[in-house]
Amino acid sequence: AVPQTPDGPKPPSHEILGVYITANAADIRAAPVDSRTGGFVKAGASTKLQANATADDVATAVKSLCESLEWRGRVGVSLSGMITRVEGEIAKAGAMSRDEVERKVHAATGLDVAVMSGAEACGFAELKFGGGVDVASGLVMFCMVGGRFSTSLYDDGVIVKNFAGEKVVDSWSDGERLAPIPEVGTASDTEEAWAAYAARVDKYILELEAKYTPNAIVLGGKAGQAADKILPRLTCKTSVVPGTLGFVAGVKGAAALGVQLLDVKATLLQVRNAIGKQSGVSPQSLTDEQLQKVFNKFDTSGDGLLEINELAAATKALGVKALDVQGLMNELDSDNNGVVSFEEWRSWWKKNVNVDTVTHIVSQEEWHEVMETEGDRLICLEVGFTFCRPCKAFTKKFNQIAEEFPTVRFITVYGNENGSTTVLARDELGVKSTPSFYLFRDSQKVHFHSGAKEERLRNALNRHLRDDEWPASAGERPPKLTEEEEAALQSATTA
Repeated sequence: AVPQTPDGPKPPSHEILGVYITANAADIRAAPVDSRTGGFVKAGASTKLQANATADDVATAVKSLCESLEWRGRVGVSLSGMITRVEGEIAKAGAMSRDEVERKVHAATGLDVAVMSGAEACGFAELKFGGGVDVASGLVMFCMVGGRFSTSLYDDGVIVKNFAGEKVVDSWSDGERLAPIPEVGTASDTEEAWAAYAARVDKYILELEAKYTPNAIVLGGKAGQAADKILPRLTCKTSVVPGTLGFVAGVKGAAALGVQLLDVKATLLQVRNAIGKQSGVSPQSLTDEQLQKVFNKFDTSGDGLLEINELAAATKALGVKALDVQGLMNELDSDNNGVVSFEEWRSWWKKNVNVDTVTHIVSQEEWHEVMETEGDRLICLEVGFTFCRPCKAFTKKFNQIAEEFPTVRFITVYGNENGSTTVLARDELGVKSTPSFYLFRDSQKVHFHSGAKEERLRNALNRHLRDDEWPASAGERPPKLTEEEEAALQSATTA
């Protein structure tokens, strides 16, 4: 049964209870936060959890905090080092599933709940309210370092979901005689000790920098608080700035990021309810009836017309990016009356989205459907990440190649878009770097390479297309190169 929401007036949507659970569940701190400013709405409360706490224990503790604070609004819960990294992932020993914690806290409180990691919450708070404000644009990495090392990633202020940076730092605590962080004012507070610890931090930051090439790095945790000892000793090229919020970052970030996550979840739920699917669906596959239902969901005034804010929300919710919303409005508004009718929107959708030569899929299930329905047709799959710059730069070229080869089915997927695509990329396809390109025929992989190299992709298509599949518009077919010949030619060119 769906739990009843506590009686009483709800606070405004920008006010949310931030709950931060420290590593090993030693302490739980909570306070209502104005997510627009980061200011505390009123005094908070705290409690403790027993060792080896479960999701049920967390739910009971959060319920107790809500009751003591008489809280009836939304809740953001952050757990440091205690939850799974990927949406939908089954928890291993010593961790809790994000989904499980979210379900049980919701069941216990009757409130809307978003769950995140400690690094995700603290990093978001620093970018929005703390030391990372001035570097928040572009790709920014947050490193929370002390006795542990945790990471999170943000793309123009939006959390990058299912980020795999934690795998890079999994070995942080491995081995013996590791340099610990010195305690200020104690016997360990020496230049030698700080140099050893900074070198340990530097090793991992260099690896993260090489793998993800962020525009900036924000250093939080105890290392961030000792920035004057750490930053001068780092050797990375990326600008590193210290976090400034200290222990309140967890509560403020749990609240502010909670608002972002809950707003996205509400939008997705609207779309899924409208189209009658509880899992993702590619924009190109929507029927007129499904488009009409989505249009009606976002037509909040019920007048059969979308204003500019409603248009932006509907288009974004269906997975189509419009960088210039006003330009999109001008393009769709054929009668220049400042609003868009369903017919205007549907006509634009069919012309610009439904006929795309490249299909963007959003689930492992959709990929399996493509494999089943295409038979012996050659399939070209590009796997990227939402934050991958080479992937974004190659998009135009990939679309151009797709237009040149209409006999090939071209597919793209973001490996971190959701739990399903993460499993597809990581477990089924074994993606290690992006962009990665695969060719399939009869459900069998016939080619793979990584890197945004146009000539390599064209050579692969030429090698695996049958004579009757080569498009006349592409001109005379070039000689087929084996992968060995291609590698030898590339080596000779770069020598």
